[in-house]
Amino acid sequence: MRFFRSYDIGSCIYMFLILFYAQQVVAQSILVDEDMSDWDDIAEYTQESMGDIGTGELDIKSVKIHDDDRFIYFLIVLDSEILLQQFNDLSLYIDTDNNKDTGVKLEDIGYELQFNFGDRKGEVYLDGNYTISSYDIGLVSAPTVTSYFFEIKMNKKTEINGIKLFNSDTLAFVFQTQASGGDLAPNNPSSVSYTLKNGKSDFNSFIFLDRETEFDLRFLSYNVYRDYLFDLEGRDSFRRIFQFIEPDIIGLQEVYDNSGEDAASLIQEFLGGQWYSGDVGNDNLLVSRYPIIKQKAIKGNAAYLVKVEDNISFQNVLVIVAHPPCCSNDQGRQDEIDAFMAFLRESKDGGEFDIAENTPIVIVGDMNLVGLNQQVKTMLTGDIINEIKYGQDFSPDWDGTALEDVKPFNPGMPTTFTWYNENSSFGAGRLDYIVYSGSVLELGTSFSLHSKTLPQEFLDTTYLQRNDTYEASDHLPVVADFRIKEITNSELDSEKSKSVRLHQNYPNPFNSSTTISYTVDKSSYIELIIINSIGQTVSSLVNRVQQSGNYTVNFDASGLSSGIYTYSLRADGLDMSKIMTLVK
Repeated sequence: MRFFRSYDIGSCIYMFLILFYAQQVVAQSILVDEDMSDWDDIAEYTQESMGDIGTGELDIKSVKIHDDDRFIYFLIVLDSEILLQQFNDLSLYIDTDNNKDTGVKLEDIGYELQFNFGDRKGEVYLDGNYTISSYDIGLVSAPTVTSYFFEIKMNKKTEINGIKLFNSDTLAFVFQTQASGGDLAPNNPSSVSYTLKNGKSDFNSFIFLDRETEFDLRFLSYNVYRDYLFDLEGRDSFRRIFQFIEPDIIGLQEVYDNSGEDAASLIQEFLGGQWYSGDVGNDNLLVSRYPIIKQKAIKGNAAYLVKVEDNISFQNVLVIVAHPPCCSNDQGRQDEIDAFMAFLRESKDGGEFDIAENTPIVIVGDMNLVGLNQQVKTMLTGDIINEIKYGQDFSPDWDGTALEDVKPFNPGMPTTFTWYNENSSFGAGRLDYIVYSGSVLELGTSFSLHSKTLPQEFLDTTYLQRNDTYEASDHLPVVADFRIKEITNSELDSEKSKSVRLHQNYPNPFNSSTTISYTVDKSSYIELIIINSIGQTVSSLVNRVQQSGNYTVNFDASGLSSGIYTYSLRADGLDMSKIMTLVK
């Protein structure tokens, strides 16, 4: 496990946390993930009147509110689709102390917080008047594309200029569709108030980011912000991120001035071992532990066929790495998604890559989905818009169904955003996607890594630093593990029962000394040795029985020459190895 992998006392801390959180009153979980089903058991705040839009054009059908000890959540349902972060007049007003005699008067409440979604900014009225962004109050909404419903969360512990924003056990609020004359929800905001429940959030209680089995292939999609991956200024942050994730197949976007070979060389420096690269001449590269046997540019995007040689659950896998146009260019974005989905259809039908039936399909990339939701529909269902140019609609999965959307969560948070930039007026959103053929692939662990909001007790057990993902790129690394569904239950059970796991050393490459960490799930006889490039054992670090726990061992290589070394862990009939590089 990655949880508490760096300290011998980790298993004790882990058990303490599990017991601690098990004794808390856990709130009903709301995940801001574009899915309303987790709101089913939460009642509407008040009964809304339909058709009361006044002089406005937008009718609010219903509003729900919920909270836990960290966040306040809203679900708003409208009568028509809008884009929440622009081109609308929807506002939220919150009387954070439930006192109509403080703040600013509106509909007989006194609001301290106003947020205008279409303008992407708001005002706070406490000890003075402060203009705020979504980041100032921890506001995250979903989806980022057009929709008739939106989930919204904000930080209950927000402080503005040192003053706590939510300082009462009750609050009143109202959504308004335009500055005056539009719809209100609730219709009479002063007549109702919401009492905070403060139940324990379960998103901080346990974080597991490791592969579930050794059969799993780990895919990483990462927009590395205009070649910043190759800039020495960001190198250390990227190194820690890649060494933490330990991916197998990497789709990179925004690599304009460096080649696929450059990327593979850098990943080899970070992770050791042999890496292959795919490069079709645009900014979408593939770097893989496995050979890339076919590649093709599809307008501004790329398709690659990867031959997975040493994983018994895979043979070939088709990977599309995409980066359609940004922002208001809905037409260009739709055109490129139409194009790569048509390529997928032709590859399945005997053209293009001519893939065998049930070949796994994975599409990754910064899709820039910040406009019409039709583009998401096309990517998942094969509903091609320009059929004259790209041919007919089709069912993209092998069983005649739609592809599946991973929607990786942010560890420790009830959110699924993949883009975050505090210097932008646009709030955090989900721009990056991993979708896959669910008829063939089983999803394992998945996450969108945002180190800035990871719990400190988790960060303390890793080599990550709090600002690593923020300083590396405005896009987060998006991760998903897959295995073939046809693996038998006995094979999976055997794999899941393995008693030890070996992690990548850190730092790597290293000068003179490095740390090797591993996890033992049950009492085992452990042997950890270092082997040089000609197969000689040059050091024995561990040779004894160890109880369950997370272990770290420091390897002092001051007496060895520069080169590639293997560290090998043997236990319970298992033998696992990883590569590290000594540079003096």
